Amino acid sequence: MEGPSTYRLGYVAQSLTLGVSAGHTCRLAGATPQRLEALIARNLEELEQLLRFNEAQGIQVFRIGSSLIPFGSHPVNTLPWWKTFAGTFATLARIARRSQQRLSLHPSPAGASLSSRHARVRDAAVAELRYSARVLDLLEAGPECRVVVHVGGAAPSRPEALDAAHRMLDALPEDLRQRLTVEHDDKVWSAREVLPLAREHGVPMVGDNLHNAVLPSTPVMPVAELVREAAATWRALDLRPKFHLASQKAGGRPGAHADFILPEDFRAMVSALDGPADFMLEAKEKDRAVLALRQTAGPRRSPREQDVRRP
Repeated sequence: MEGPSTYRLGYVAQSLTLGVSAGHTCRLAGATPQRLEALIARNLEELEQLLRFNEAQGIQVFRIGSSLIPFGSHPVNTLPWWKTFAGTFATLARIARRSQQRLSLHPSPAGASLSSRHARVRDAAVAELRYSARVLDLLEAGPECRVVVHVGGAAPSRPEALDAAHRMLDALPEDLRQRLTVEHDDKVWSAREVLPLAREHGVPMVGDNLHNAVLPSTPVMPVAELVREAAATWRALDLRPKFHLASQKAGGRPGAHADFILPEDFRAMVSALDGPADFMLEAKEKDRAVLALRQTAGPRRSPREQDVRRP
């Protein structure tokens, strides 16, 4: 049985141990149906390797790269890939389900954001969300498996951009809203600004410790408050909370991800938990960062109950 501070760790898109990414793509000019079908087949084969690796390692949190289906939301991809590869997706779904892997996708801010006033940008964002949600549906992923999006830019003004985000969320079909989670960022929208948006529209918010440090809220939101308030948006939907956990790269630009997670960053997040949660490690060393943090952290209990030491 899980204790009150049980947590799971996961990684983003590619395994450095295996050397596979399930994210092969091509240039738009070369995106012929034949080329796209070959790339999709290769990516799905690699995704199976990744899911089986996660199963063997006991890793239950994993983000699928958005290029799994190259140009999946672009008009150039006219393939009925969800039909052609239905059998493959069914196999992948069985692996993920039996090993209880929590899957997600995270389109780039350029590909899917909420605050644009331009219809073309909004339409492209909806197409990207629909593609991402379809992938999760084909993988028979549960309601905790979400597509992570940022709010977007703040043009022409912050109030107008925020109003556009509200209107876009209002207009989203319910099936897409139920696959959505929003995240604050390190450049435009702080956690205190995104939380009301999430609450009002009934979508959960992913709390990110590094974003919270690089772009502090006003007033400042301590990590413990970030964990508590973000977790509440998930629990309001009877879903297990999910967070992003990253460390600042030494000498890098503010917000640049380090190779591994520093124990102090891990401690600050996990010690604030008041129930089970999942952490997506945004670290350059991918799966190696998960395995390293496991060695550092020991049993999956709160640091209140254990001694977490720097390696």
